[in-house]
Order: sequence, then C-alpha cells, then structure tokens
Amino acid sequence: MSLLDDLGGKLNKLTGKLKDADLGDKICEVGNNVADALSMGAKTAYGRAKNAAEVGGLKLKLADARKEEAAAFEKFGRRYMELHGEDVDPDLLDEIEAIKAAGRKVESIRKAIEDSRAAQAAAEAEMKEKAEEQKAADVEEDAGDEFPETVTEEERPAEHTEEGNASEEAEEESVSEPEKTADQQPDEQN
Repeated sequence: MSLLDDLGGKLNKLTGKLKDADLGDKICEVGNNVADALSMGAKTAYGRAKNAAEVGGLKLKLADARKEEAAAFEKFGRRYMELHGEDVDPDLLDEIEAIKAAGRKVESIRKAIEDSRAAQAAAEAEMKEKAEEQKAADVEEDAGDEFPETVTEEERPAEHTEEGNASEEAEEESVSEPEKTADQQPDEQN
C-alpha cells in the first residue's frame, strides 16, 4: 500500500507544478483519481488474499477436527462392541450387524491376500526349481558334447566318398594332359 501512496504523492508533486494552468488542474485531478483507484484496488486485493488465506487455514483445521471426531467415534464403537457386543441395545441391532458384517468382510479380504501371496510364492519357487533343473540338464548336455560323433560313410559329403575321389582324379587327369602337351611343345620346338 505504501508504494501506491508514494506513487500518488509523486503524481501530486508533478501536477502541483502545473496547477497554474487549467490543464495542470485537470492533470492533477486525474492523477489524484488514479492514485485513489489504485489504492482502493490494492486494499481490495490485499483483503481478498488475506480472507482466502484465513478460509484455507480454517478448512484445514475443520478437516483435522473431523478426523479427530471420526477417531473418537471409532474408539467409542470399538469399546462399546468389546463391552456390550453380545447384549446390545435393541435399537442398535442394525448397526451392530453392519459392524459384524464389515468385520467378516475384512477378515475374508485379509485371508484372500494371504492366499494370493502364498500362491505367488509357490509359483515363484516352482519356476526357480524348473530353471535350476533346466540349467542342470543344459550342463549335462554340454558335457556330453565334448567328443564329436563318428560320421558314417552315408553322412560324409560326396567329395570324401570313393565316387568323389574318382571324380577328383578324373579332373586332375584332364587338367594334366593339356599341361603335358603344352610342356611337350616347347621341347619339340627346341
């Protein structure tokens, strides 16, 4: 707010020098009106912000008070059930039955959670056991592969069979004859 008051004062000083002329009076009047409007706007904004902060704080206090109230009712209800659970006031039979039904539901859900966790643990243990068995089987299989298997005549490629050897010899002979003739020609020319 003091910033706005300073602004208004500076405007008054500037316009004070111009007061001798009609224009100066008008400018001074406009300046005062602007300063007043800014001051009122700042006061209104400050008041709204302060109010919003107060209301926000009060809402937090209200929520805390409601939690305390709910905790007190719960404590009272638990204590009442402990003391008078079997010999209940007839006016409260519906509420007591609702509490008992909710308690049974809670226990049922807890049991389901425990069963689910147990089933998950069993499944994980089974998967781990299977993985270890597979790993052991792989190790045994790898140990058996140290020595290569004996290759039979039927499994050998054609180049290593007798037919393959015969075709290789025929190729060598066909290549050798032209070479021989080429080698013999220069001898004949000499």
